[in-house]
Amino acid sequence: MKTLMKSITLLFVLISLNSFAQNAGPKFIQATKSGLELIASAKGAEDYLKAENQFERIAAVETKEWLPSYYAAYCNLYAGYMTADKELKDQYWDKALQEIDKADALSANNSEIYALKGALQFMKMSVDPRTRMYLMGESAESLEKAAALNPENPRIDLIRGQDIFYTPEAFGGGKAKAKSLLESAAAKFAIFKPANTIDPNWGAESAKALLAQCK
Repeated sequence: MKTLMKSITLLFVLISLNSFAQNAGPKFIQATKSGLELIASAKGAEDYLKAENQFERIAAVETKEWLPSYYAAYCNLYAGYMTADKELKDQYWDKALQEIDKADALSANNSEIYALKGALQFMKMSVDPRTRMYLMGESAESLEKAAALNPENPRIDLIRGQDIFYTPEAFGGGKAKAKSLLESAAAKFAIFKPANTIDPNWGAESAKALLAQCK
């Protein structure tokens, strides 16, 4: 009898775990889509921080998924873009780098993660170029890793082109030098298809807007 009861108990546990596994996927996808909608409608730093909070909550529950930490880092990147205060920029980008490292720990050798990390390292450098020029090399290394893992990832050329676009000509940047990279990004975006509805799929409009300014 005891053996039978143990078997029945084990059966219910397995059914319960199986049910949770089946339900976790759709819930995760829906929560992520909700966060992406917040990003899509964001108009300022506060909006991006609200989205970041959403992804932090998802990451706390979905501890094996890399996308929540990735998107939290993305939100902090843009919160920094839209903030004038350099100290706040630093805070947002420091947190973003921590979040992208969390994503990397969950999904090694991921082109999307290295691309976003490269963007963050460049922006950290831009806050204080005199003392942070070493981050330029780290950013380039991250982007090289991203390209080695997936040369067709359009966000790599976008980030490289964007970095050059906003770098003064006196320091090797400018619109003319950025143009070819942005053209490459636009061409790759035209044929890029994410693996699913919640994988990274941002940047096409930014590439078009910057490229228009190069002509």
